Amino acid sequence: MNRTFILVLLCFCLTGLPSCKNNSKETANVTATASTGADSVSVSKAGPWVQKGLECYGIVIVNFNDGKTIGKSVKCKVMTVKPDKVKMKTIESVSLMESAGCDKLGLAYGDTWWETEGDIYKTREEADKILVEKGWFVK
Repeated sequence: MNRTFILVLLCFCLTGLPSCKNNSKETANVTATASTGADSVSVSKAGPWVQKGLECYGIVIVNFNDGKTIGKSVKCKVMTVKPDKVKMKTIESVSLMESAGCDKLGLAYGDTWWETEGDIYKTREEADKILVEKGWFVK
């Protein structure tokens, strides 16, 4: 009886520990994205070519309090495709800007996010073209 209780307690603790991780990095990525008013993305909006394991390009943008928006393209990999969102993972680091006394503003290699806007492109040129058209592109 005592062994059974310890085994059940151990299983409960092992399954509960992963849910206690710090999600502040993912939260920071979400707050650094822009919203265009779309509530969800369909696979058809992103393109029927979007599949798990595909290397493609996304855009990273930041909205400042003064209304200015800047952005860069980032090479990423599709991790999961759902009807209303796509899980993306960066396979390169991208920094939008740095300033004295501040951390880099951007994404590090391996960061993940749920793409809900449909901003997934086959080439860096396509992603950069969108940023230029919107006036958000920075080198």
